[in-house]
Amino acid sequence: MKKPKKDQHENWHRIPEMSKQGYQHLKAGRYRDAEREFGKILDLDKKNIYALVGMGDLYRAEREFDKAIDYYERALQVDPVNKFALIGLADTYRGSRQFDKAIEVWEEYLSYNENEFDIAVLTRLGDTYRKTGQFEEAVERYKTALTVDSKNPYALAGLGHLYFENRNYRQSLSYWHQLIEFQNDDIIVLTNTGNCYRKLKQYSEALKFFYKALSKEEDNFYALYGIADSYRGLQDYQKAAEYWRRILKFDPTNKKILTRLGDAYRNLDNYETARHYYRKAIENEFDYYAILGLSILDKMENNYQAAIENLNQLRNISGMNFQLAMLLSDCYMALDQREMAIKVVSEALKKGIQNRELRKRLNLLKERH
Repeated sequence: MKKPKKDQHENWHRIPEMSKQGYQHLKAGRYRDAEREFGKILDLDKKNIYALVGMGDLYRAEREFDKAIDYYERALQVDPVNKFALIGLADTYRGSRQFDKAIEVWEEYLSYNENEFDIAVLTRLGDTYRKTGQFEEAVERYKTALTVDSKNPYALAGLGHLYFENRNYRQSLSYWHQLIEFQNDDIIVLTNTGNCYRKLKQYSEALKFFYKALSKEEDNFYALYGIADSYRGLQDYQKAAEYWRRILKFDPTNKKILTRLGDAYRNLDNYETARHYYRKAIENEFDYYAILGLSILDKMENNYQAAIENLNQLRNISGMNFQLAMLLSDCYMALDQREMAIKVVSEALKKGIQNRELRKRLNLLKERH
């Protein structure tokens, strides 16, 4: 009867070594080995904080979030302010997209450490506030992180993304430029900087950053897209088509790229090739902009009835808008169907599409009537 007690006593002394081995297995991704070591510890001591957090970490890594939450909560019952259990629990809630709960746990953790700012927690909080649309809270957390480390890349990138998502491209640009000072070879930083300039319609400046990103990775989608779209903004459709085609080499069914290629060739007056790409875009499923492109082509080639059929299809699916109203009225006028042209424009105005050009078009049609 005494021997088990002696074995148990010896095993108790082995707990630190078992814990060390468990975390080594966990770090190396040997989850079953880690699970076995932590399980042995918990057989000896059900409240061992290291084993409970270790179990939470491994199940979080395997995206078994319910199990991870259970172990972190058991750890917090033992030590309610345990840093690793709190952060692990918050990360688990974030991983399972329970953002409100993640915020609650991170805020709780920060309240226990009011005099010591944890940059990793602050930036994660900023990211989560950003994802849930809480702009001011996100800014506050990111900027608090920057008071501790003015060059923290996660806080700077978070603010860059935040202002970009809110269409404040100039403010976003200021943070990407700060990052470029010490991460000037980072493709994500370069393409995000390029995107700000692209959104500001400073296409030549945007190209500098997209080309630099492309020099680091020759098939980077975001660099190629940025270059093509910048040339599109500069109305250099030949160059735009060149880079849209490069994307198609590794993403041949991308509807948006196929449609953009169609647009480029249409603007180059190569209608046959434009039609080919528009049709490729709608081979497998409906695409609004590809059908719109075909409609514009039909109108340009005087195939007004075909254009009207496509435009009405778009109207039935997506509703009336300014562009459809103008194109439809053009087609009806070309077919000398003035009443239909007036009806289309009137319908658009009645639906609340307030536009000076539409009102001008309606007055002009009525004057000629």
